[in-house]
Amino acid sequence: MPMQKNQIVQAALDVLDRDGLEGVTLRRLATELNVKAASIYYHIPSKERLLDEMANAILEEQFGTFDFENDQRDWAEWLHKVAHELRRAMLRHREGARVVAGAHPDIAVVLVKLWDFTIRVLHKGGFSLGKAGVITITMINFTFGSVIEEQASPPYAPGPPDAAQEIQSMGQRFQRVAIAMEAWMGGDSGAPFDTGVRIIINGVRAELAAEKTDAK
Repeated sequence: MPMQKNQIVQAALDVLDRDGLEGVTLRRLATELNVKAASIYYHIPSKERLLDEMANAILEEQFGTFDFENDQRDWAEWLHKVAHELRRAMLRHREGARVVAGAHPDIAVVLVKLWDFTIRVLHKGGFSLGKAGVITITMINFTFGSVIEEQASPPYAPGPPDAAQEIQSMGQRFQRVAIAMEAWMGGDSGAPFDTGVRIIINGVRAELAAEKTDAK
């Protein structure tokens, strides 16, 4: 049976989860799939294209069955949902955030669907298309950055063995920073993220109220 593109992408995700992003190469995939490199290049001509296909597959796992046309959430509910669902999608794979954040939208079409639907919901909620676009990118970029940092730290990546000692030492000079870091590193990693999402939503709500006031 001829090699299919989805087989290559799945093999790439398997290598990603096992060995990290640096381990994902087209030649490595040829070895994993026991085929000649030409069979890989026929479907996916470059590593850049491979990463885009991987990003789309990661998002498809989480959003592939989502009914964008019939969802009835208001803009605040949707912003909260899309941020958390995007985070879950990327956390399912080692360094998933690095893969998705660097994707090109012409290949990672699920990401474009998320942008489009979020802009549509915000526009329906009273924002101009331009402002809706800024809000959408702000929330998505916050999610990308948060998960990249999260996946670079335990339990997703090894941390310094003396992290607690480093925080204690820092506290001697920068007590407030040490307390904040201890709270961030010592609790549920999803809690600080949710706080950030709610701060953005509250800011968006204040922006909408200000726009309505200015329009009077």
